[in-house]
Amino acid sequence: MADDAFDFSDDDLDDLPTNALQHLEANAIRATQRQATTAPESDYGLDDGDEVVNLDDAPTQHNDPMDVEDPPRRSQADPHQLLQRIKKLEQDKARGKREAEELKGTLQTKSGEADTLRRRYDAESRRYERQLADQQQSHSTELARLRAEMEKLRREKESVQTDNMFNQHEARDAGMPRRTGRIMPSRPKSSVSVVPSPSRTPKRGQKTRGPLGDGFDDDDMVMASPSKHRDRQNASTPKQAGKRKRQVTDQSPIYMPVLPMSEPRSRPKEQEPEPGPVTEAHIDAALLQYFRRDDRRFTLLHRLLSHPSSNGTDRILEALTLHTFPSQPGKKLSSILYDALATTVTSDVHELALHICHIFLDLWKRCQNEKYYAPTALILDALHFMLACEPVETAVKIAQRLVPLIIAFVDLVADPISKAAKGGEKAIAHLYSANQREIASHIDVLDCLELLYSLATSCVSSIDSEAIVRLWQAIPSSFAIMLLVKEQPQPQIRLMLRILATSALPNSVGPITGPESGSDTQAGNEDALINRLTNLFTETPRPVADPSASPTSTAAPVSESELWHLRLLVLTVLSQFSIPEYGSSRLAQNRLCIGRLIKYLNHCITSLYLHPISPTHDQKVASINTAMKLIYYVATTNPDFDIKSKLVNTLGGQHAYLVALTRLAFSEGLALEAGIEDEVVNMAHDILDQGLSMEEGDAFGKVFSSASTV
Repeated sequence: MADDAFDFSDDDLDDLPTNALQHLEANAIRATQRQATTAPESDYGLDDGDEVVNLDDAPTQHNDPMDVEDPPRRSQADPHQLLQRIKKLEQDKARGKREAEELKGTLQTKSGEADTLRRRYDAESRRYERQLADQQQSHSTELARLRAEMEKLRREKESVQTDNMFNQHEARDAGMPRRTGRIMPSRPKSSVSVVPSPSRTPKRGQKTRGPLGDGFDDDDMVMASPSKHRDRQNASTPKQAGKRKRQVTDQSPIYMPVLPMSEPRSRPKEQEPEPGPVTEAHIDAALLQYFRRDDRRFTLLHRLLSHPSSNGTDRILEALTLHTFPSQPGKKLSSILYDALATTVTSDVHELALHICHIFLDLWKRCQNEKYYAPTALILDALHFMLACEPVETAVKIAQRLVPLIIAFVDLVADPISKAAKGGEKAIAHLYSANQREIASHIDVLDCLELLYSLATSCVSSIDSEAIVRLWQAIPSSFAIMLLVKEQPQPQIRLMLRILATSALPNSVGPITGPESGSDTQAGNEDALINRLTNLFTETPRPVADPSASPTSTAAPVSESELWHLRLLVLTVLSQFSIPEYGSSRLAQNRLCIGRLIKYLNHCITSLYLHPISPTHDQKVASINTAMKLIYYVATTNPDFDIKSKLVNTLGGQHAYLVALTRLAFSEGLALEAGIEDEVVNMAHDILDQGLSMEEGDAFGKVFSSASTV
C-alpha cells in the first residue's frame, strides 16, 4: 500500500483484534452524537478524552477497504448556530454595557444636579443669614443712635429748663426789689372840729353796724376808698330831670377825714430801675457747666445699675445680692460694692469707671483666694460692660491686674484637660470628677478669653507702644500652648489663635520670656509655639472621652467646614507672625514650619480633585492662596534661604514640594481650580525655577500641560 497515507502494514492489521472495527465505529458514532441526558462539560459538548473534529477541513479520502461507507451523521453542535448565538450574546452584552453606561451617566448627572442644588441652597442660606445679621446689626446701630439722640435731647431739655428757671428767678429778683415794712400809725381822735375845705364834697359817715372784732375803734375807721359803699343811700341822685346835685355848701354836718393811700405794691414800669452789671453776677453759669460736666458720671452709674447679667433674668448688681463670701457670710457682695462706691470721690467719669473696675477686680481676687467661683460670671459681665463703655486707655491701666486673674481662672479648667490629653487614668478621672465639674460649671473659659482678647486689642491700638509688650510679658508661653492642644474645645482654640495674632512684635513672637523663666529661652519657646501651630494642620480637635459615659453618647465630631476654618485661621496667624522681619526669620529658621506648610499646601490642592463639588471649595482655595503667599514671602525675605533643606525633616516633603508647586505653576484657574490667584501661580513658578533644573522643568511642564489639555 504505497498510496496509503497512514503507511500501515499487513502485519499491523493482522494484529488487530476481531472486534476492532466495531469498536472504532462505535467510538466514531459517539464522537459525533451525544446523548441528550448528558450535560456538556465544554462549550462545544466535548469531553477531555473525545476527539475534536474540524468540520471546516476537507474530508480525507481513505483507500482502506475497512472504511465505513455510510454517510456521516449530522452533529447536533452546528457551528453556524453557535456562531450566531455567540454574536447574539456579544450584542446583548454590548447593549447591556451601553445601558449601564447610560444609567451611570444619568446617575452622575442627577448627583451633580443634587449637589449643585445643595450648594446653591447652602449659599443662599449663608447669604440670608448674612443679610439677617447685617439687618440686625444695622437695626441695633440705628436703635443705639436713636437712643443716644433721645438721651442727648433729654439732657438738652433739662439744661434748657434749668436755664429758664435761673433766668426767671433772676428776672423776678431784678424786677421786684425787697421792700422794708412800713409802720402805719393810728390817727388820734381830734376834739377840735376842722373846717372842711369848700373844694371837696363832704362824705357821710358810715352807719354803725356794731363793734367789729378787728382791734380798731369804730370811730377811727373811715372808708378811704373813693367808691361808694353799697349801703349808702342815693340821696344825691336826682329823682327828676330838673333837679340838680347837691351844692358844695350843702354838705354833711359830719366831717370825714380822708385816709391817705399807701404805695402800690409794684412800681410803674416806667419807674423800674435798669438792671446794672451787679445783677448779672447772680447768674452762676459755672454751676450749670458743672452739672453738664458731671452728668456723664451719673449716666455711667445709671447704665451700670440697669445692665443685665448673662443669665438673662437679673441685673448685675441685683444678682450680686445672692452671693456672700464664705469668710463673711453676713455681708452680700452687693453691699461690699456699694460701700466701696460710697467712698469714691472723683469729678472725672473715666476715673470713676477705673475705680469701679478696681472694685470688681478686688472682688474677683477675693473669690480666687477663698476659692469661691460662683460669682465669676457676674464679675466678667461687669468688666466687659465697663471696658465697652470706656476708651482703650482704661483697659491698658487695669491690664497688669486683670491678666493674672484671667490666666489663673482659665488654668482651673484648661489645665486638667491638657493633662488628661497626655494620657493617664488618674488625670482623666480628675478631669471628670464632681469637684472639677463644679468648677467648670462656674468658670466660662471662653468668656475669660474674650476679656483677654479685648485687653490685647486695646493694648495694640493704644498710644502707649509698650502696653502690648507688657501684656505679653504677663502671659506665660505654656498658657498659650496649653490652649492649642487638640483636646481643648474648638471655640477656645480659635479665640486663642486670634489673641496670638496680636503678639507679632518687632523683637518677639508670642509670649515674651522674662529673666525669671530660668532655663527657658525666648527662641525655644517661639519654636515650640510654631511647632504647636503647624501641628494643627494634621490634627482634628476632639475632646477627651469620659470613661463613665456610654459608648453611644460620644461628642459630635468637628464638621469639615469648621476644620477648614480653623486651619485657615492658623495660616492667618503665621502670616501675621511673618510681617515683622524678626517673625519671618523665626519661621525660616524653624526645622518643621516650611515643610509642614508645603505638605498642607499639597493636601489642599489634592482635596480640590478628590472632592470636586464641595461646600468648602472657597475655604480650600483661600487656604491655597494664603499658604503659597506665606511660603513665598518667607523664602524671598530671608537671604540664602534653601527651601529644599527644610523638607528633610518632614516625611513626604520633597514629593509634596514637586507635586504641589508644579500643579500650582501650571494652573489655569478654571473649573476645579477656580479662585486660585494669578499672583499665586507666578509665585509657584518663581520657586520652581530656583529649585529645578531645565530638564526637570521641561519634564514636569510636559506632564501637566498635556494633562490640562485633555
